[in-house]
Amino acid sequence: MRLFIRPNDILMFRDGKPFAGGEDHFARGTFPPPPSTIYGALRSHILSTAWPEFNKYASCDASIPETIKKEIGLPDSNGSLTIRQFNLAKIDEAGIQHFFPMPKDVVRKKGVDNSSLYILKPENMVTNKIKTDLPCNLFHLWCPEEEALESVTGFLSDAAMIKYLKGEPPDTWTQPQNLYETEERTGIRKSKTSRSVETGGLYSVEYYRLNEGIGFVVEVDCTELLPVLGLLRLGGDHRSANYTKISWRDIPVEPIKEKIAQHKRFKIVLTSPAIFKNGWFPGDVDEKTFEGTLNSISVKLIGACVGKPIGVGGFDLVKRMPKVMKRAVPTGSVYYFELKNNNADELFKQIWLKSISDEKAQEGFGISLIGGY
Repeated sequence: MRLFIRPNDILMFRDGKPFAGGEDHFARGTFPPPPSTIYGALRSHILSTAWPEFNKYASCDASIPETIKKEIGLPDSNGSLTIRQFNLAKIDEAGIQHFFPMPKDVVRKKGVDNSSLYILKPENMVTNKIKTDLPCNLFHLWCPEEEALESVTGFLSDAAMIKYLKGEPPDTWTQPQNLYETEERTGIRKSKTSRSVETGGLYSVEYYRLNEGIGFVVEVDCTELLPVLGLLRLGGDHRSANYTKISWRDIPVEPIKEKIAQHKRFKIVLTSPAIFKNGWFPGDVDEKTFEGTLNSISVKLIGACVGKPIGVGGFDLVKRMPKVMKRAVPTGSVYYFELKNNNADELFKQIWLKSISDEKAQEGFGISLIGGY
């Protein structure tokens, strides 16, 4: 089932940093939110519409219907409900336009606002002058430009992402302010007993206001209980959003397959954060030989362009406490591979719009696109 989620007002998505007010008074947000935020909202909505017995569910009462257990699981475990895609999007008369987070290997000339975009490529440069955090024997990323380059913040539309995945620099990109705006709101904490203002309780929170027609597109699988439209509680501060069932066109993969089949090289772009058991190393790739498997596909890691790790947490509504914080590889991170014993068709079957995350795969972490280079 494919859904479009449209906020009714501003939204709040906290980052993973602790916040108590007072001296540390500013609560920053993160946008787009991790897919677990959407997963939790859908899971709670299914429970409220199919079996609104929250107290019995929280206590794992024996009366919980088997259909509920099968689809959303129990408080400490997930059911069959799975997120397959999660992106920002704009809906208008022309249909649905997706916006993908900017890949980390896309750069522009430093300080030039209207600069063309360039794509970094892994090159086997044997030199002691290049110092990076990459392990030895992995290729460094390089671009044949004499001027200084810098990373790009923003999003790629469907057309721009298709061009990027075929190995060509995108013509344009979308600035964050064209999709959403941030608002800072100030409040003061009150005592729960006296209802009076507490000393040192001043705080500020970052909110997000999506522009006209902007929302989230989500593809969910393995659900029979989720209504085709409804009202969700989304994010913090009891904010709400409407959702409805829609359809959209997928990215054509044949031109990308042809490029990969020709060179036996490909790259993976994370469209959502991923949590790996070996830090930033994906799948069962050996940290010394860089060979292994990724979703059962035999690969050799050539290089990587990975952002700083982010904290992924949340709030457990059943236990009334924060969830355990996890360190995740951020959205937009890119991995470069050689295809060993499989063909392009098998590669796309196992990885295209599939999760490569070792944890929280059902919740939409580690969803990947494949490109050629």
